Amino acid sequence: MGKHWIRQQIRHDDVHDTFDKAVVWVQANRQAAGMAAGAAVLAVLVVSLIFFQRTAARTASWERLGLAQSYAYSGRQDASLEQLKQLAADYPTSDAAGFGELFAGDLLYQGGKFKQATEHYTKLLDRGAPKALQPVALNDLALAQESDGQPQLAVQTAQRFLETYSEHFLAPQIHACLARCLQALGQADQAKAAYQKISLQYPDTSWAAWAQSRLKGS
Repeated sequence: MGKHWIRQQIRHDDVHDTFDKAVVWVQANRQAAGMAAGAAVLAVLVVSLIFFQRTAARTASWERLGLAQSYAYSGRQDASLEQLKQLAADYPTSDAAGFGELFAGDLLYQGGKFKQATEHYTKLLDRGAPKALQPVALNDLALAQESDGQPQLAVQTAQRFLETYSEHFLAPQIHACLARCLQALGQADQAKAAYQKISLQYPDTSWAAWAQSRLKGS
């Protein structure tokens, strides 16, 4: 007989030996065995309860975000922002709360409240999650800072974006923000270089056409 059969037989004998020892132990220690079984059942119940609570909380957090969005789309911005505030307070670590920070920032940005918008984008960046929203938050933060009349901060945010997410689909928009802010700061040579980079990096696009028009007008 081969080695494979021997290994299987050894494993089979070990299992039986272990099982036999377990039976003997239970017979000799019925009370202890009963307590162990009860503890195991309790552990399963606790784990199940935690799982249920987490699932329920996750569902509730997304429902709260949906409610906030429905208020916003019906023109009730203040009610929407209040729901988003409660979402962040009640479910601070949820992904829904992260999306809520982004949504709150966008609502405030659209309302011309750029400084308040930057606060929500910054909170989302400080959270570090959800990961997929980090480049979006950086992009929106740079635009909000630019709109709030803080070109120097916008330049720093734009550079941070391009250092980390140079291949992201929002990169052209960030390049444009960077170029505008450099021009606003009176850094003509750096702004010109930024416009040229857009023209070269995104040829045959509306971004390239826009950059070329800015170069002609400079």
